[in-house]
Amino acid sequence: MTIDLKQFSQPYAATESEIADLLNPVRTTAQLVDIDDPINVTDKRVGRLVFNSTTGLLVVADGAAPNGTWSSVSDGLVDHSPS
Repeated sequence: MTIDLKQFSQPYAATESEIADLLNPVRTTAQLVDIDDPINVTDKRVGRLVFNSTTGLLVVADGAAPNGTWSSVSDGLVDHSPS
């Protein structure tokens, strides 16, 4: 007996949030420290990665609040605190 798995498959459309998780947004240091920048107020969550085009480093959100710090992934010494 052969089972045709195509009958069970369904198309999948990713949500905007899922796509954003796959694609790292790009921001400058000035944007990362601007508490009103959308990167700090829209869908910010612990662990979110952003590429800092000023330093050329990936940064990760240490907190979900708009004033949560962004820390460098590579050395942990470059922190950007929105204010």
